[in-house]
Order: sequence, then structure tokens, then C-alpha cells
Amino acid sequence: MRDNVIERQWAQTLGGDTREPLSLNERVAFSPAEFAALCGRSPTWAYRQIYARRIKPISDCGRLLIPRSELESFLARKADYKSAA
Repeated sequence: MRDNVIERQWAQTLGGDTREPLSLNERVAFSPAEFAALCGRSPTWAYRQIYARRIKPISDCGRLLIPRSELESFLARKADYKSAA
């Protein structure tokens, strides 16, 4: 009987994450690919923004995360498009 309990607990841990994913409106940080998608650009563009220091990611957790505040300040710095005409 004891082996049954251990096996059941083991099987539950192998199932992976069962939490519902958060919508982008509820997220406090984004991956570079998510940041790029929100701006309508490619993930490469997002990494270029990071390397050019236009946005400051959080890198202490072993991966790059871009805080929502960086997205908002990046979008607030938008420039008006002036045509060459």
C-alpha cells in the first residue's frame, strides 16, 4: 500500500504545470519574443533594442524578462512620423 502512495505522488509531479496561463494584460514581465510581438516586430528586433540599451531587461533570474514598465516607457517615447513630402 505504501508503494502505491509513493507512485501516485510521483505521477502527480511529472504532470507538469497545470496553472492557467496569464493573458498578456495580466503579465508584469515579457520575454523578448513577447515584447516584440506586442510591438508588432520580430524577436531579433527586441534583442537589438536590448543590446542598444533602449530597453533594460531583468536578467537576474537566468533569462531575460522585460518589465511592463519598460514596455510602457518605450511606447511613450514614440516619435511622430514625418513624411519626406
